[in-house]
Amino acid sequence: MMQELNHTDPSIAPTAQPMSFAPLAIRLLKGVVYEEEARFWNDLVKIHELPLRRYFAQIGLDLIVNRQEGFAYLRQAQQEETEANPLPRLMTRRSLTVDQSILCVLLREHLEDYTVNESASREPILTLRDIRGMVELFFRERITQQRFLKDVKKTVEDVKKQGFLEELNSGDTNLNDDELRYRVKRILKAFIGPDELQQLAQQIANL
Repeated sequence: MMQELNHTDPSIAPTAQPMSFAPLAIRLLKGVVYEEEARFWNDLVKIHELPLRRYFAQIGLDLIVNRQEGFAYLRQAQQEETEANPLPRLMTRRSLTVDQSILCVLLREHLEDYTVNESASREPILTLRDIRGMVELFFRERITQQRFLKDVKKTVEDVKKQGFLEELNSGDTNLNDDELRYRVKRILKAFIGPDELQQLAQQIANL
């Protein structure tokens, strides 16, 4: 009797087992991880930070973990795709219009003031009326009478898409526009640091 041979097709590779940090890696690729996401955050800062840094470094990404502010995100080096640097861009560059820049500066300043004066929460909640009031005060203090933020609600929506605002209205259709509520996300601090804030504020003041 001939013994049955176990033939293996070399073209069919065994399925690789996912690494233990795979769920966390996928979550980071989707966006910012905040301390409030306790399961992901604890796995990151207590177990997987070093292997994740090594893993993402292989594809040209830096893992930024801000323990003080309680958030983590991926950042790609600001390098163009060239023959010497063949990596295409994975992370989308944030390009802000003038209106969005003005609003981000105002929100960043408010976030800084809130952080200094409040301790119950790290992120302030503003209504659309509050935001509109900030914009009106800003332009009242400017020499120029030009109104860049003609449609505050649209600009707020644009900034929300950038990940700097979170809408908290849960589909409540009974609210009028002024009552719409937004949380200012502290990741804004990572993209507009003190130096960038001062530079942007100066550029806007000269408009």
